[in-house]
Amino acid sequence: MKKCILAVLLLVSLAACGAQKEAAKPEADVSAVMKENLGKFFSSKNMNDVTYEVEVIEPVEGVEALKFVKLTFKDAERSQEQYVFTDGRYIIPDITEVATGAGIKDKLVFKNTPAANIDLSKLTLAYGSKDAKNYIVEISDFQCPYCRRTHEYLKEKLAGKDVAIYFMHFPLAFHPKAEIYAKVFEAGMAQNANFYDELYSTTPDFDAKTDAEIVDYFAAKTADAAAFKALVSDNATAAKVAEQMKTAQALGVTGTPALYFNGKLVGGFKPPMFDLAIETFK
Repeated sequence: MKKCILAVLLLVSLAACGAQKEAAKPEADVSAVMKENLGKFFSSKNMNDVTYEVEVIEPVEGVEALKFVKLTFKDAERSQEQYVFTDGRYIIPDITEVATGAGIKDKLVFKNTPAANIDLSKLTLAYGSKDAKNYIVEISDFQCPYCRRTHEYLKEKLAGKDVAIYFMHFPLAFHPKAEIYAKVFEAGMAQNANFYDELYSTTPDFDAKTDAEIVDYFAAKTADAAAFKALVSDNATAAKVAEQMKTAQALGVTGTPALYFNGKLVGGFKPPMFDLAIETFK
């Protein structure tokens, strides 16, 4: 799909503020007006191969003329979803609460989207028990700075909670040690050596070591160094990491961190959203 679709669509116009003064439109009217205007937009750009759906989720509290809407765009290559605020004529990507400075879109998306169905059996348990009442699927890169901040934040917030964390690898190409750290983690867990915390806390000097030096360092901490090294080099370990990245991409993940709290997504380092998600735990 052409990248310009949402870049052009998601323009914030001051005229949108005027929508607050109008009488609130019924959901069906907003949807119909939005579809009509999307049709005009795509026609003007000669993008007639793009189809679209408009689903009105709920009105915005206090600004009833605006609706929280899910837009779904499709063409021959892919499908893309986007949540926005609109009166059918204007699009607002997010609305910020003046008192808190926080946007409300993330909260509404978390509230209204269904939980993803993720096969935990294909992931590695990094923290907690498989019998826990709650779970988090952590899609992450051990060398990602925002993933590290997320890890430290959640480590404190989850203390004493009945929760399991399952790791899904997403090593980013521009982090030179992300791939080897993913393999070290898997090889360690296979030998009952959990390097989860330590891999998130490596220093720049340690990251500058060669892959062989890194493997030697962690191997010395295991019960069988030779077996650990063999696991790190095993094609099956590399395949597991690659397969998990494909699974994350199929979920729509494009960057890290991305966390599923009992199946509900919070993307990025967003402490207020982490807190909200943890509040929903059983």
